[in-house]
Amino acid sequence: MKTIEEKADLYIKFGWWRTVNGWINRVKEGYIQGYKEATRWRDPKEELPEIGKPIIVKYRTAKDVEKYGIAKYFDLGIGNPWTIEGSTGRNVIGWRPIE
Repeated sequence: MKTIEEKADLYIKFGWWRTVNGWINRVKEGYIQGYKEATRWRDPKEELPEIGKPIIVKYRTAKDVEKYGIAKYFDLGIGNPWTIEGSTGRNVIGWRPIE
């Protein structure tokens, strides 16, 4: 598996901007920042996902085991707003969009 820096180098190597002086480092940095934003875990206490859209979640089970799954967020005002693979009894500790 390639590191983000190696992926950015490939992105730059095959892009149209490879002939424009001074832009290569900016493009590489922009690629890396975009990648990090897309793959960062969001704290559900600070930021919530779009209602009803599938997302990836990091959660804790009743036995305090950390797991990952596909979920949707529904803020209905009753019960747990997270539906994780058909279950609602889990504690979501992080989420990120499916890109």
